Amino acid sequence: MPVQVNIRGPPNSDFVLGYPGIDATWPRIAGVVELRSESAGQPFKLKSIKLQLYRTEDIQYTSTLLTQKVEQSYAVGREVVLFEAHPTGQNTFYAVDLPFVYSLPLSREVLLPASMHVSKQAKITYRLDALLKESENQSNFETAAYCPITIVRYDSIRIFQQYLQGNSLMKESDDKVVYVTLQLDYTSFGPGDVVRVVAGVTPNPDWPHRSGKVKLQQITVKLEEEMKINTTSDGTISKSTTVRSQRVVLNSVKLAPNGLYHEITFSVPMSDHCAKDSFYIPSNDDGIPNVTIASFSTASSLLTVNYYISMVVKMSGCKDVELRMPIAITAFNKDVCVSLIAPINNAIEIARAVTLQKHQGTFILANDRSALQSLGYLKLTNGYRRIQIE
Repeated sequence: MPVQVNIRGPPNSDFVLGYPGIDATWPRIAGVVELRSESAGQPFKLKSIKLQLYRTEDIQYTSTLLTQKVEQSYAVGREVVLFEAHPTGQNTFYAVDLPFVYSLPLSREVLLPASMHVSKQAKITYRLDALLKESENQSNFETAAYCPITIVRYDSIRIFQQYLQGNSLMKESDDKVVYVTLQLDYTSFGPGDVVRVVAGVTPNPDWPHRSGKVKLQQITVKLEEEMKINTTSDGTISKSTTVRSQRVVLNSVKLAPNGLYHEITFSVPMSDHCAKDSFYIPSNDDGIPNVTIASFSTASSLLTVNYYISMVVKMSGCKDVELRMPIAITAFNKDVCVSLIAPINNAIEIARAVTLQKHQGTFILANDRSALQSLGYLKLTNGYRRIQIE
């Protein structure tokens, strides 16, 4: 292929503009596709060039004592045709610059999980391919260049009302003697955020005689991760891991008529802690976000990661009670979430004002006399040489 193809992002900016997961910010990929002749005096032909974003999910799991590996790739969004040569037009060039804007699909319509790498078990990556066709005789497009794209989701961070209003859960013991409640101030947490759990045990007024004999032994609160891997051969494989556990010993405290409430706090571990105490390892691969947490809530075609706050109250005089409440774990703690409010609002205003229109490219034609000079070549008696400043 006598042409060099590069994909470059906006200057001093990431490829991804807007905030994926927040459709009002118009999440999109912006940049320029650059095509250059490999050598002076040898122009290249260009019939068509287009862009396509792909997501690759790489899952590894153990089944019947064997390690299975599943890898699938999916086209994300609609392909963008950057150039299509006219049958009777000029299609021979020395250089072409094609600006592009690739709109990411709406989060409510298409799965768009965040880029992530969970040890050797799961990896989700994105890459943007530039597909090239040089002549009419070429039947298929050829991948001329590609670049990794990092997708980070922002729809579950702690700035939205659904995560700020908190949640509560109540359950009656199987023998109808007591009620147990679990209360959270928030339902979205990031690395280092403090989780405050209020555990409550109140007697059933219909059974005052039996509830008066209840004594509380201990309360255990856990942050649990549930990973589900969807496979075609082995079905859905689930694995639960305790990320953080906190236990409070109550030493047979008698349940009072007005009940008992106890506050338990712990922090969401950061990636350094997880790398030591679990199977997670940090990753510096291209396309993987540099975050301070090993894993977070996500949903894709092959992988689903959910988090729960579970609480077990052990008592004498009645049956134990266990509660489980779903929460969201994100890549950003509360301080980062607060700092994102203004940029997100600004991105929404920008998205309202921007109109999606095709950008005009820059073409240096092969029949242009000053084509090579404009690319930095100097014409000498023995040919062309690129000017170098030392």
